[in-house]
Amino acid sequence: MTAVSPVRPATVAAPPRMPIRWALLAGALVLGVQGVVLLATDRSVHDVLLPGFLLLIAAFGLVFCLGAVTVAGFAAGAAAAGLVVLQPDTLLPLLGGAALLALGCGLAPGWTRVEAWQAAQSGPLSTEEEAAATPPADRSCGRRLRDQWRSDRVLAAFLVLAFHPLLAAFALWFTDWTQRR
Repeated sequence: MTAVSPVRPATVAAPPRMPIRWALLAGALVLGVQGVVLLATDRSVHDVLLPGFLLLIAAFGLVFCLGAVTVAGFAAGAAAAGLVVLQPDTLLPLLGGAALLALGCGLAPGWTRVEAWQAAQSGPLSTEEEAAATPPADRSCGRRLRDQWRSDRVLAAFLVLAFHPLLAAFALWFTDWTQRR
């Protein structure tokens, strides 16, 4: 029987602390200003909502990528879905942006810390796993990047960011298809 060392709290980095309340507060403020502008002026809904959706996508997308906050990724995807509903021809550029953000998630250090924290919460690490989770400090930059890169993280991030816009585009297509039948 092999002995498994218990996880010591000092060896596991805490998940990154990214206060999402500031992003939520900024998003609520943007939506509130948009509502006031829409009611106070006779501008079109498209002209008022387009910059707000872009700002929400950028803000929540960066919190998702850099802070490893999954809820922010879904909020960025929901804002992207709103943009697709507002302007359907933006789907392909939005998917390209989602792919770029997902590639950023593949190297973002916040995701590495969250994954280490999740692994520690799920069960004790063996000595070999603990050594593998803590890279030596004398490695070259290229080697560190290769060790931090996770293709599964990139795919998961892309799915989180692209789900809502794809669903909105499908809903628009389906509605159009049923009306033409």
